[in-house]
Amino acid sequence: MSKTLERTVEPAARSRDSSRRLATLGAGCAFVSAALIWFCRAEDPSVHYVSQLGATGMPTAPLFNLALLLLAIAAVMVDRALLSRRVGYVAGWPIATTLLVCGLCFGFASVVTCSPGCPVPFTAGSLPQDLVHITFAVLGFLLAIVAMAQTAMLRRRPWMRAVSTLTLTAVGVTSFTGAMIALFRGDTVFGGNLEFAAATLAIVWFGVFGLQVAADALAADGGRPADEGRVP
Repeated sequence: MSKTLERTVEPAARSRDSSRRLATLGAGCAFVSAALIWFCRAEDPSVHYVSQLGATGMPTAPLFNLALLLLAIAAVMVDRALLSRRVGYVAGWPIATTLLVCGLCFGFASVVTCSPGCPVPFTAGSLPQDLVHITFAVLGFLLAIVAMAQTAMLRRRPWMRAVSTLTLTAVGVTSFTGAMIALFRGDTVFGGNLEFAAATLAIVWFGVFGLQVAADALAADGGRPADEGRVP
């Protein structure tokens, strides 16, 4: 009987352990991504908008595009962590699905970069790659906001709900204000700072969310690694 119980409990424990490891690694990738982006910004403070750091020919392009790729990896890792648990984190549809598509968009944007200066699509000097990059980057950012909104609607995990609501509001306000400044050709320095702030908040949210998923998996296992949770 004890052997039967061990075979039943061990896969579940290992699944939680796998979820914890994936979520923790994903959170780490997100935090490193945010740090690298601000390192790039410090290297070239004249850059006003985030995607310009990864434009063709920019000295910061290799490091910035690595940061964008790490963000994609973070989203996919947390997605895999959620799928390995198969419980909770559903609001309308699984948050894991949102994170997966979001990560794929950021991954594609890290490979197809914008041209020098990162011009707005369909304006003078813009190239097809600018349209592709900005489309996937914006879509990834919007899906990150959707994931925040989904998390804010969860009935459980009140702390994560509060964090997601605050981050969602802050990201919405800063990104909308920055967009309006750009649209009406206002102060590009201030608008660029708002865009960097919105991007940073969104990336850090991925890290915090990943840590929450890891904490859930650890709590489900009684705070013990999978190999300590076997039934004797």
